[in-house]
Amino acid sequence: MNSVPAMDTAMAPQSTSIPPPAPATADEDVLAGMYSLVQTALDYKLKGNPVTYNVLLSKMERTSDDEERRQLYLVLPRCISTLTKDMDAYHELVHRIYTFDFLTTMPVIEAYIRLITHLVTAHTSFLQPTIHMLVRNLQRVPRPAPVSVSPLAVQIKSTLSRRVSIPAIHAGPSEADLNAEFEVVLQQRFAAVHVAFEKVLQLVPASIHHVFHCLCDYYPHKRLETPIQLSYLNNLFQLTTYAKGLQERVLGLVVEKLVAIDVEIKLDTAEEDVFTMDDFLDDDTCVDPENMKGVDEMADKLDHLMLATFTYLEAHDHPRLFSFLLKSFDQSILNTHRSKYPQFLLFYVCKQPTEHQELLLSQLISVALDAKVPPVTRLSCSSYLASYVARAKYLSMNAVKHTLFHVMRYIHGQIDVLEETTATTPIAVFSVPPTVDKCVVDLIQSACYIVCFRGLELCGTEAGYTFVRSLGWTRVLTSAIHPMRHAAFHAAVASEFMNVAELLGLVSDDAIESLWEGMKQTSAKTLERSHPNGASSTSMCFFPFDPYLLRRSFRFIGPLYLYWKHADPTFSGNSEAFALAQTHMKAYEAQENGDSESGDDDDEDDNVSMTSGSYVSVGGGSFVRSSMSEMSVVGSFTGSEDFDFGGRHAHQHAAPGSHLVECGEEVSVRVFKSTSLHYHDEEEFGF
Repeated sequence: MNSVPAMDTAMAPQSTSIPPPAPATADEDVLAGMYSLVQTALDYKLKGNPVTYNVLLSKMERTSDDEERRQLYLVLPRCISTLTKDMDAYHELVHRIYTFDFLTTMPVIEAYIRLITHLVTAHTSFLQPTIHMLVRNLQRVPRPAPVSVSPLAVQIKSTLSRRVSIPAIHAGPSEADLNAEFEVVLQQRFAAVHVAFEKVLQLVPASIHHVFHCLCDYYPHKRLETPIQLSYLNNLFQLTTYAKGLQERVLGLVVEKLVAIDVEIKLDTAEEDVFTMDDFLDDDTCVDPENMKGVDEMADKLDHLMLATFTYLEAHDHPRLFSFLLKSFDQSILNTHRSKYPQFLLFYVCKQPTEHQELLLSQLISVALDAKVPPVTRLSCSSYLASYVARAKYLSMNAVKHTLFHVMRYIHGQIDVLEETTATTPIAVFSVPPTVDKCVVDLIQSACYIVCFRGLELCGTEAGYTFVRSLGWTRVLTSAIHPMRHAAFHAAVASEFMNVAELLGLVSDDAIESLWEGMKQTSAKTLERSHPNGASSTSMCFFPFDPYLLRRSFRFIGPLYLYWKHADPTFSGNSEAFALAQTHMKAYEAQENGDSESGDDDDEDDNVSMTSGSYVSVGGGSFVRSSMSEMSVVGSFTGSEDFDFGGRHAHQHAAPGSHLVECGEEVSVRVFKSTSLHYHDEEEFGF
């Protein structure tokens, strides 16, 4: 029965007359009345009669009727010209406008967004308070307390329940349900704020210059609770999706705040061994973060924030993020004492492409080997270089080789200087002459640390084994510097490197025995001289990419991370690799023995300077104006021509026995971010 009239209606010709929209007309009448009230209130206020004006202010309170507030926000744009005539007279009204809270109904929010867009386009004086109001609404607010029941009402209810049969009332929603419901409302509030923010930035693009200072001012203090920190951080990341011009500064701000929390984390001072720290990552210790008790509050907070940051980097994978993080690393992380986790953001974004890895390595090497950079920065770069090359699983063997090559060649150059000095002036044990770089011991430790982790892998090919053997370890370790006897050289690194060197034949047997004996004899004396109070010298050693112990965000780092394997051929994970390395070692020694029998007089690789003979040596100068972010000079360290950013410099071969010197007359300047490194084969270096 009902389908027939409906079909008739559909088939009937439609009328050309459109009925008047009665609801819209009624709404317009209401708005006309509200506009008359507002205009009258403003006029009377100037004439000294604030009664109507105060009524207007009361209608803008959160406790007032939402429909009245919506109507008020809809008509206020028509009164902007009146407001701007005398801002001082109406400052209370303007203040009420900008105390708005987006935690309200959507009709009110939509009307308010319409108001503020009119305000910022009508007069520039409204721009800054609008931005402050929007940023303030990006902060998390606590859940409103439930309405409490008065004691009188409880007594009346109890009396009535005894006299009258009242049906049982079910309990209200649980605390978890209330929190979940409030979280939904809160996310709707944040979404509305971003809609308003985006409209303001589109209407007034120049307003972006005022935004960043407000973001800094409203950033939650590090001591505030994790939900407050996390909400603001996620809102900052959301802001950068439509305000691209803020991305670099926002990332810099985030890294700075992460470092501030990171330095508050307490670590067990007994966990000093740089190799046994990997034992903390076994299956037994990977417990559910939600069930962990006694977890450091700041570490748990940082874990949440790092997880949010990693998620953002994963979703917005762009080459610009690497350059932004590299700059933040230089400004906020590099010289922070014992930073633990924020540096892993750079570790993560370097996973691809290889240009990012090459650029980071070239910057770290350039600064670590530059004598004009402050020692503190150089030592930090040396630690980061060693730890990054040792722990980044995604680094190619070619990158590891060239890192070792440049570091070792620089060390050999400094030993050449030392030998020339000691030929005329004897030096005392544990001292470095003024002509030798004071950071050379730390650089030697960095090279040894890399071999501890990557040595077995490097020796997996015949060319790789030949390369490692050609680096002249015996000469370095038995030089007059005696690096392994210094307090700055970590005892665990020295011991583990000696194990690796002995297994792979990197150091002669006589030198191995002498080094072991020297380490035993001087260990106590070294500790005493370095730390009169008896504190352990191992605290001086710092490898920033030590195991990542934050459980929630660990999934981003775990697949990219290289874990420590003991230098033990019987260890299940080493047996095949060690057998392969043994094969190359025997072939190498057989070839050496054959060359010796044929009468060749070439110096042994174990005791030769890398700056002489067939090795390429160039006077590249030393010209670094600051630390990493400003590195723009090719040739900032000797041998940097092999890290050429777009063109190879002319090679100048040094005479046999000559040491590396600074040229510094002329260098080629290039912007580091515009090109990439070019790695060369070992044959080019004479390996």
